Amino acid sequence: MKVSYLGPKGSFSEIALLNYFDNNAEPIPLPTIVEVFESIEKNESDYGIIPIENSIEGSINNTHDLLISSNVMITGEIELLINQCLLSKDNSIENIEILYAHPQSLGQCQNYIRLNLPGVELLPVISNSEGAKMLVNSNEGCIGSEKLSSDYNLNILDTGIQDFSDNTTRFIIIGTQTVKKSSKDKTSIIVSPPDSQDSGSLFKVLKSFANYDVNLSRIESRPSKKGKWNYVFFIDLEGHCNDNNILKSLSELKEQNIKIKTLGSYPVAQ
Repeated sequence: MKVSYLGPKGSFSEIALLNYFDNNAEPIPLPTIVEVFESIEKNESDYGIIPIENSIEGSINNTHDLLISSNVMITGEIELLINQCLLSKDNSIENIEILYAHPQSLGQCQNYIRLNLPGVELLPVISNSEGAKMLVNSNEGCIGSEKLSSDYNLNILDTGIQDFSDNTTRFIIIGTQTVKKSSKDKTSIIVSPPDSQDSGSLFKVLKSFANYDVNLSRIESRPSKKGKWNYVFFIDLEGHCNDNNILKSLSELKEQNIKIKTLGSYPVAQ
C-alpha cells in the first residue's frame, strides 16, 4: 500500500503517516500538497496524508482550496502533538543568523524566535524537512521535528520551542474509497449557498442542521474563487452521512438550491 505525504523525509506529515498506518504502508514523499492530491487522482498512491489545521495557527488554506476542486475523499484523520525543535549543523544558538521553517512553524514559535533569535533572518520554506535539507553553513538553522536530527545529521539546539505546549496539528487521510460506518464518525462537507452575501444565507444553512439535531464540530469559510466576495463553507458534522438526521438536513439544504459536496464520512481521531 503506497501512501504519499508532504516531504521530504522527517516532516511531521511523515510522522503522522507512520503513527496512522504503522508498518502497513510504503511512504512516498512529495514536495507539495498539490502533488499529494494528484498522486491519488492519478492512482499513483492508494492514500495521501496532509495537514488541514493547527490548533494555534488555524487552517491550512492550500489544503482547503484543493478539497474544493479535487474529487478525492477523506477516509480518516489523526491528531499529532507537535514538538518543534531548533536544529543546526552548529552547536550554538548564538551562531544562527538564518532560520528556515514552514510559515506555520514560524507562527507556532514566534514568541520563542522573538526572545531567543532576535535579528535572525527568517526564510519560509515549503516544508520543515525541505529547510533541513538546505542547511549547509554553521550560521543556518531550521525548525522541525526531532526526527530531522537523525535524518539529516543535525544537532538539536533546543526542543519544545513552540509557544503553546498543547500545539496540535490535525491531518486528514485522502483516498478514492468511501469508509464504512464506525462507532463514532465525522462527516465533512462543503456548502455553497446561491449567494453567500445574501442576508441570512449562513443562517439558512445552520437552521437546517438545527432542525434535525445535527451537531456541527467545525465551520469555516473560504473564498469560492468563483466571484469577488463569494464564499463556501467547510463544515464538519458529528455522525455518518447515512445517518437519518444528516440525510434529512442535507435534503432540506438541497431544496433551498444550496449546493453540497460531501468530502467523506470517517472515524473521529482518537
